[in-house]
Amino acid sequence: MEKIIVRYGEIGTKSKQTRKRFEEFLAKSIRKLLQKYDIHPDVSILHTRLLVEVNKEDFEKTLELLKKVPGISSFSPCIECKLDIGNIVKIAKKVVKDELKSIDKDEITFAVKTQRVQKYFPLTSPEINSIVGEKIMGAFGLKVDLKNPDILVEIEVLKDKAFVFTKRIEGIGGLPVGTQGNVLVLMSDGIDSSVATYLMVRRGCNATLLHLKLSEDGLKKVRNLAEILSDYDCDLRFVVKDFKDELKDIKEKLEKLNKEEYTCIFCKRTMLKIAEKYAKDLGCDAIVTGDNLGQVASQTLKNLRAISEGTELPILRPLIGMDKNEIIEIAKKIGTFEVSTSKEIRCFAVPKYPITKADIEKIREIERKLKNIK
Repeated sequence: MEKIIVRYGEIGTKSKQTRKRFEEFLAKSIRKLLQKYDIHPDVSILHTRLLVEVNKEDFEKTLELLKKVPGISSFSPCIECKLDIGNIVKIAKKVVKDELKSIDKDEITFAVKTQRVQKYFPLTSPEINSIVGEKIMGAFGLKVDLKNPDILVEIEVLKDKAFVFTKRIEGIGGLPVGTQGNVLVLMSDGIDSSVATYLMVRRGCNATLLHLKLSEDGLKKVRNLAEILSDYDCDLRFVVKDFKDELKDIKEKLEKLNKEEYTCIFCKRTMLKIAEKYAKDLGCDAIVTGDNLGQVASQTLKNLRAISEGTELPILRPLIGMDKNEIIEIAKKIGTFEVSTSKEIRCFAVPKYPITKADIEKIREIERKLKNIK
């Protein structure tokens, strides 16, 4: 079995009881994602670490998938060894020998870095570094470079075992999925709502995606996006409601009032009311949108206030202060960008000159008139 030591960041700041619960959620998330790809790991919870063991044929795929698990700060393919300095030296020399095969340089440098996660071992970290480093120099004739070594041998010492490795692979951080409750995401086929979903999942939320369908092409894109996002939240739910006729009705009524510039405002107010009903029915505690302040006409501060009025549940907008390029970079990182931009699908109801500074009293007045139009 191949072994991978998994580290977390923010979980370590929690109380002992909360940390234990979060560790269990993290282990569960790892198992679910790997099992989705027919990989059946052994996942053990150690002291401030998790150990993932998989078959050799599943090893590379596992490394890729662990990059998608919220709550993991970093992880390392490793070799487990007995808590004995002779055994640690033996394994350290083995990993150096393996690393040397892939480095083509005349002069190769190395360093040893030890972390005693638990302080039971009688030797201190500097003492372990010194002993192991001396043996590696003697065996391979390498020079020490503590600042920028070609090979960094890391040793993590726990209560009854040690782990030796040379690579740290970055995770996405955050909190384990399921630790922070459920949110309902208003999900479109564009870039923003997918990124908003990812950011909330990364903060430990289970997500339900609600797509208000306007076209088959749009629905197809959203299904593809949902499949990508389900790697980050294996319990992700996807709900579809036809919205075309409802939006068409809003558009036609506003045109009768010569108020078509308000179409986007009333569209989004209606969307939030629908989302709130679904959220309550599905046990979600908040609604998430991909709104980004000032990006489009409906997302000015005054418009957002008008759109949000009357919604009881919290409306979370994780992208609200981001630069568009930041959002695009995240979309590329999580794998949704190409799908979101694969085919532009324009909304048929967008007015030529949408209102950008909606007055809340004016919105209420128009809404009263809309109710009287048949």
